[in-house]
Amino acid sequence: DSALSAHSVMGLVISALLFVICVSGTIAVFEDELEWWEQAGTPTVHEVSPSVMQATAEEVLKRDPETTHLYMYPPRENWPRFVAGGDNGIFVLNESGEFVRQLEAPWNDFLIELHYYLTMPHSLGIIIVAIFGVMLVSMAVSGLLAHPRIFRDAFRFRRTGQARLAQADLHNRLSVWTTPFLIAVAGTGAMIGLFGVVAFVFAQTNFGGDTKKLSEAIFGGEILEADATPAPITGVDTALINLDRDIPEANPFIVIVHEPGTKSQHIEIYGDETNRLIYGETYTYSTDGKLLATGHNSDGPVGQQVAMSMYRLHFGDFGGALMKSIYFLLGIMLCIVVATGLNIYFLKRREKGRAAPRLEAMWSGWIWGSMAMLPITLTVSLLGVSGGWLIAMFWLGSIVFSGVATAWMSAASAGLMFRAIFGAALLSASLVHLLRGDMDWTNAYMVTISVALLATGGAFVARALWSKRFS
Repeated sequence: DSALSAHSVMGLVISALLFVICVSGTIAVFEDELEWWEQAGTPTVHEVSPSVMQATAEEVLKRDPETTHLYMYPPRENWPRFVAGGDNGIFVLNESGEFVRQLEAPWNDFLIELHYYLTMPHSLGIIIVAIFGVMLVSMAVSGLLAHPRIFRDAFRFRRTGQARLAQADLHNRLSVWTTPFLIAVAGTGAMIGLFGVVAFVFAQTNFGGDTKKLSEAIFGGEILEADATPAPITGVDTALINLDRDIPEANPFIVIVHEPGTKSQHIEIYGDETNRLIYGETYTYSTDGKLLATGHNSDGPVGQQVAMSMYRLHFGDFGGALMKSIYFLLGIMLCIVVATGLNIYFLKRREKGRAAPRLEAMWSGWIWGSMAMLPITLTVSLLGVSGGWLIAMFWLGSIVFSGVATAWMSAASAGLMFRAIFGAALLSASLVHLLRGDMDWTNAYMVTISVALLATGGAFVARALWSKRFS
């Protein structure tokens, strides 16, 4: 029995980490919007001229003279903002190129660390997250094979009667509806995470262990030979003007100056391929405005096009706000599938006379405790806490919630109480954000997020109070 309990705890830990990856990924669909929301007072920018881009590059190099790259993100139709910086910091600018403030979004940074790496060292964390992606895909496929009637019963849902059957119906129905999404998202996540491992192995067998040669074979090598001789930073405006002349439909959304302030500096521009999944087509210009190279991400080898499509397919970063909203809803369904999977297991044990109420409470405590810790950490980040403190607070807080539920609560009571805390934390985050006083009420992105947090938090608190009243 102790061995069985140990097996159950191990499965619970794996499921708990998988749940965190799914929840953080669901929220990270709106990472750009949340980043802006954290600094709501920064300006909306719809257009930036080539001359302003040139002046911005010069100013960034003055502020960060040791940087090896300059990054500038001009506004685009669905992202009216202008940010720029170097290796040691990114800044928010207005349409005139004036530096408003340094870009700081500590909770959004924490969210990305959580989803990409489970807040572990990056080289290890991304592999572990990728392995979970492989597990998700295999579970989806095996689940479909194990239930031959699963598509025929796609709309069968028993909400009354035996608890296990209701949970099983919820789990199976959502699994069917989310299968294409799950395979696409988990599959691309696994490919992104395991790319480094695969590249290392492939380089050993085909490129004499040189991963740089492999990367150059896929994405192209250096355009110009390195020459560190100092030179004034020029040509950003010329490159943008010539790109608009040569390829009017390019829609530049990232401009990178490589080796700025040296003779080998050159300008790489990412053009937004609005009708494609690829991250973008690249155009590299010399400082005198000559087109040196095109990345051929849109018309190159199939493998290159697939590799360049992973990010957008994984995060739903195509199709605008509607597609992001669809990804968000499907992500919520995936979280429910993960949560109900263990619920069914515990209910089966109970039916067989081997109930594990402590483990049930632990699972319920983790699900809603880790959920509550997300808006709790958001609230404290708005009050000035950042970095490692947010990471420590999330993991320790989630463990404490789960531990309290295990020691003193039933699964049902833990779920009820922690849902109320989750709702209250959402309300607190939105209220603290409003009290900071930098809210731009003309910015639809900001208003939508604040209203969503208030409405969702209020709904969870009201539901918990209603349930308590009639329990």
